[in-house]
Amino acid sequence: MKKEIVGLVPVKGQSERVIEKNTRNFHNTTLLELKLDQLSNTQGFKNIIVYSEDSSILQIANKKGFDTHHRDPKYSTSKVPMSDVYSYIASEITGENIAWINVTNPLVETEIYDNAIEIYNELDTGYDCLLSAIELRENFFYQGKAINFDRSPWPRSQDLSPVLSLSFSINILKRDDMVRWGSCVGTSPYFYCLDKIDSWDIDNQEDFDFCEMIYQQRNP
Repeated sequence: MKKEIVGLVPVKGQSERVIEKNTRNFHNTTLLELKLDQLSNTQGFKNIIVYSEDSSILQIANKKGFDTHHRDPKYSTSKVPMSDVYSYIASEITGENIAWINVTNPLVETEIYDNAIEIYNELDTGYDCLLSAIELRENFFYQGKAINFDRSPWPRSQDLSPVLSLSFSINILKRDDMVRWGSCVGTSPYFYCLDKIDSWDIDNQEDFDFCEMIYQQRNP
């Protein structure tokens, strides 16, 4: 059954670890404009809203034909808990379901979003959200204890139980749940596993440089 899904693209004007990472040059574009171009070809969203405290970002989105919403600058600072940000943003818009989409996953192409929408539309009531994730088959410890392997006999890496890491390329859930939870992660998630490179998130300058290199190789 087709569900009403509103794409929500939160974009900060400033970032702490990579200065102006969303609007600085990224090969022949910017992270913001690249993501909007990728989303402009998607199918299945009722509409897509770019959400920012920065008027120049909203102007770029408007010129590309996207809906926009001005965010209270208070909710763009590190002083406000992220749970408050999730609840605030979700309460500011209308729509039955929200697809939370970050611009900091520049290698996520249109097809990945379309597939996520198709999967979410078919999810049964046993799931309360769709979360993009990466399967990591590595040797993990937590608080000094191995969590996905035994010390002996030593396992092959391909035999390790995968640990899932959320990529936040796209998370979809009911808007009311996001308001209530203060989160885009539910208690019964469907994990939409993606390729590690495709869903790489830019968190620091090394991530930015790496993704720019891969993007340039794919788009010479």
